[in-house]
Amino acid sequence: MKKRHFMAILSLLALFGPGGASAVAEENSETPVNMAPVPTEARRMALETAGAFLNDGFRVRDGEWTVSPAPGIPAFLVVNLFAGNRYWFVAASPVAGAKLVVTLFDSQGKQVKTEQWSDSGAKLGTRTAAGIAPERSGGYFVRIESQDTQAETCLVYSYK
Repeated sequence: MKKRHFMAILSLLALFGPGGASAVAEENSETPVNMAPVPTEARRMALETAGAFLNDGFRVRDGEWTVSPAPGIPAFLVVNLFAGNRYWFVAASPVAGAKLVVTLFDSQGKQVKTEQWSDSGAKLGTRTAAGIAPERSGGYFVRIESQDTQAETCLVYSYK
């Protein structure tokens, strides 16, 4: 009984303590198991597209947001934007021909004017972006819509 109790505690410590679940996986196999999140194709495409803005002095914000919006059911993200900065919100999906739309709204829910960009379809998948230079600092809503199919979509944004 004591041995089982000790093993249960040891397992919990391995899962939640330093090293986490990877420590348990490495103990039980000769080949270490990578427990880090697996990057998706949508994420790779979004970061690649946002990286194009680096040449213009933009920095890609740490973190990304992955959703699968269905037609007629948009997804929303709340962000804090600062007057005087410029932002590009990039959405990408590995589904070729998907019709993605990125729209921004102010804190009152009023749609704000953005500069729109979308790929020409020369590459696989779908990429679209909305650029904004907000006049006021505060909370904004980013809406991602898929107008024709449900597909994994990743949103990243850059700023300067």
